[in-house]
Order: sequence, then structure tokens, then C-alpha cells
Amino acid sequence: MSAEPTVRSDAFTFYALATLSFVESSVPEFVSTLNVMYADDPEMRDWLRETWLREEIEHGRLARTYIAKTWPEFDWQPAYDAFLVRYKPLCDVEYMRPSLALEALSRCVIETETAMIYRCLEAEMSDPELKAMMRKLSSEEVGHYRYFRKTFDRYNAAERHGVIRRLHTIVKRSEMVRDEDIAIAFEPLSDAAFWRGPKPFEEMTWQEFLEVSGDMMKRRLPVEAATRMMFKPLETGVWWRDKPTRALLSFMVKRQYPQLAGGEA
Repeated sequence: MSAEPTVRSDAFTFYALATLSFVESSVPEFVSTLNVMYADDPEMRDWLRETWLREEIEHGRLARTYIAKTWPEFDWQPAYDAFLVRYKPLCDVEYMRPSLALEALSRCVIETETAMIYRCLEAEMSDPELKAMMRKLSSEEVGHYRYFRKTFDRYNAAERHGVIRRLHTIVKRSEMVRDEDIAIAFEPLSDAAFWRGPKPFEEMTWQEFLEVSGDMMKRRLPVEAATRMMFKPLETGVWWRDKPTRALLSFMVKRQYPQLAGGEA
């Protein structure tokens, strides 16, 4: 069955799916690096290979399949190859966090933000097929988050990073999702070299894509779920249960997600 014309002519849906398909499909590069970092942790390496890698590759495949059906004139593979040339060096071990606990924490940030982006897209999209896909992907990202969080807790019991160090890691990795992951994935999407014929929608600039994404997140973000996931690794001591502290963290999330997408708070 062919896609609805309204989907085919929707530039934002194309750019959102394509950027996510690139980032999800690049997970094998991170698995190779994390296998080196966690070389002495066979349980972690088994999970990375048997669960995380398989599910993330499937996420990329599902998005790519939908793109091929809806926008067949887009040459996904050469565009992805162009993305990977720039992105693969950032997957090297030198760009990972300086400890096993903090690297697991940074993965918690990525899985949280990806899950919330999928939740927002599910709420925003009208195509039932896309809504079901986003729901599945979001649920599996939450499962990945839980494993990485347990891994953080396990390693941090020995490394004992304080709240400030943890918070700094969370904020810095969140900024990188927008400024590196999504930005690099966006670059090839409008290049005429990767299109066989004219685009069936009005092209979006990077800034326009960020603005639309930010507006969507402000309207659709499940703030309580995002706050709970993002800052769960900060839980320590009685301060965490303090209402003003919880309110402050919720406020940070409300600001962070539109900023992640380039929108205004």
C-alpha cells in the first residue's frame, strides 16, 4: 500500500526519519568501541551484541524501509555512507567518557533522549504505521536505558562519582546529541547528489528543522517521564526527595528538550 500523500509531502517527517535512521544504523561503530572499553565485562559485551546491537540495527532498518517506500527517489545508502565518513571518527574510544561508569551514564542520556523523541514523534504523526513504529522504538530505547543505568550503578559503586560530575556528564552529552549526532546526520539529506529527481516537498534548512523539532517537543514532551529517566542516576541522599529540587529538575528538562532541538525555552 502506498503512503499517504500528506506523509510524502511532509518534509519534517522525512528529515526526522532519515536522521534517526542514520544514527541508529551507526550503532555497530559504537559496539566495537564499547567492546574494547568493557573488555573485562563479558555480561556487558554479550548484552551489547545480542540485544542493543540487534535492536538498534532493526530500528535503522524499519526507518530505512519506510523511507524507501515513501521517498524512493532518495538514495539512502550513499547518503548514509557520506554521513558515516564524518561520524565514524566520533565513535572512537578517545571520544568516550573517561570512565566506565560515566560512559554508561552518557549512554543513559542518549537512550533517554531518543526514547522521548520517539514518544513526541508518535504523538505528532497521523500515519498509523509510523505511530506504531515510533511506539515500538521508544519502548525498546527505554529497555536500553534501564540496562545502561544498571551498568552505571554497578561501576559507580566503585568509582563513586559525585552529583556534580554526574550532572555535568548528563548536560554535556545531551548537547552533543544535537550538535554532533543529529547535525551530522542532517547534512547529506538535501544534497542533490543523493536524490534521483526533484524532492516531493519543500526543502528545510537545518535551522528550520530545529525550530519545528523544538515546537513539537514543547507541545508533546512527556515531562515527568523524561525527568524521571534523565535524572534517575543522580538519586543520592535526601536532597533528591526534596520538592524544590524535583521542580528544578523538571524545569531543566522542559528547557533542555526544546534546546536539544534548537528551539527556545
